[in-house]
Amino acid sequence: MAHPDRAADIRQAYEQIQQLSRRITDRSRRLGEPLTFVEHSLLRFIAATPGTRAIDIAAAFSLNRSTVSRQVASLAGMGLVTELEHDAGVPGRGRILALTGEGEAKLALAAQAQQESLRERLAGWSDDEVHAFAAALARYNQPD
Repeated sequence: MAHPDRAADIRQAYEQIQQLSRRITDRSRRLGEPLTFVEHSLLRFIAATPGTRAIDIAAAFSLNRSTVSRQVASLAGMGLVTELEHDAGVPGRGRILALTGEGEAKLALAAQAQQESLRERLAGWSDDEVHAFAAALARYNQPD
């Protein structure tokens, strides 16, 4: 069935995405998670992208390199990320980022807390509804 006001639906989707982002941030604070939303996002990217450098994060997140450098320095200062020497055979490659053991543990703890909260919010949904929701989010988040 077609909806008569696509522009209104897009506005509503935008507002819902904003609310979701605020809820995730608020939930992190309430749950006393060890990571902020930004820290979680960066650690997750580093964990999922072996060999990544700060410049790669900046490109992937469309952020200024200096912003990423400050965030990475903060994560390193907390003992969550380490900078490995670049490959000597590749001049100018930059330092490769990797999670420390503590970084891996905190990322796992944060993911567990967020997933538990999501399970609770979806408790009243049918398996088909959860599947459709996950599929819609995956489709929405596909690269352009």
